[in-house]
Amino acid sequence: MTLVLVSGVNGFVAVEVLMSLLKRGYDVVGTVRSESKTAYLREKFNDAVANGQLKFAIVPDITAGGAFDEVLKQNRFGYVLHTSSPFFLDAKDVEKELLDPAIKGTKSILESIDKLAPSVKHITITSSLAAVGNHRTGAGLGYVYTEDDWCPVEWDEAIGNSYLGYLASKAWAERAAWDFVKDREPQFTITTLCPSMVFGPPEQKVQSMAKLIQSSTNIYNLFNGTAGPVYGIWGWTSSRDLAEAHVLSIERAEAKGQRYLIINGKHSPQYFANYIWKHYPKRAAEKNVTKPSDTLYPDGGVYDIDNSQSIRDLGMVYRDLDTMLKDTLAKFERLEAKAK
Repeated sequence: MTLVLVSGVNGFVAVEVLMSLLKRGYDVVGTVRSESKTAYLREKFNDAVANGQLKFAIVPDITAGGAFDEVLKQNRFGYVLHTSSPFFLDAKDVEKELLDPAIKGTKSILESIDKLAPSVKHITITSSLAAVGNHRTGAGLGYVYTEDDWCPVEWDEAIGNSYLGYLASKAWAERAAWDFVKDREPQFTITTLCPSMVFGPPEQKVQSMAKLIQSSTNIYNLFNGTAGPVYGIWGWTSSRDLAEAHVLSIERAEAKGQRYLIINGKHSPQYFANYIWKHYPKRAAEKNVTKPSDTLYPDGGVYDIDNSQSIRDLGMVYRDLDTMLKDTLAKFERLEAKAK
């Protein structure tokens, strides 16, 4: 079967991508920053490791020039899925913690593939709605985002603000990829996938419930009564659907040279609280979870997202919000029980 390189394979989305690839029969080499990062994955995917379907490569710093050279020299890849990019909103040094890893990491892997891996036919890059949305319009009342939209953030805004720095990291890394293809005309084609806030049951290693990724933390804190709904991002993406989109993007000819919004739809964080009260009433009362409310969106509404291109080209069939919440909260309960 075709060999696929997955960068940052121990991440929240990447583990879902890995699961989808292995299920489809692909052979995979996943990069991690240190050997210790492979322990959980070796145990979780022990059969795939044992039969050679899954292997690992160490790439300590994806921003370094030639970071991916060795793994590309040692393997003959057909496809590359570049999922490595930081997501946190409290960076102290925006350039070092957000902009460099995203932009230099993307340039580094593309340059190495172009130089050393003529067998690579296609690369899919995980971008974000952060690269699409306009932070200056707030909730964007009534606006419909499409693949033609780009975040207008500028350097002076980004460098002094962690949130805007994150938006810039996604937008500029994706633009760097498209500029690379335009300028170099390499042997490979690319696809970029732009999810919104990604929710779903965490399949990556969870050290503790206090160390979940940001999107999972938003739901878990609500489930645990330690925080209320977190507003600001109105689109949502299922981690499982995003993983499926990655695989479809290398299998569908229509995906070559395309950018896709991989977004299930709109959501209100208040709906999470409503769901918890409906399906976990005892826990909701004990934990003092935010009370149910029929008011889900600001007056006048919020932006919409057109995901029709992904449905048409990739054949995406998106999960609904209740399915995601059911699976995610059940996984939280299992993780809580395991931690006791």
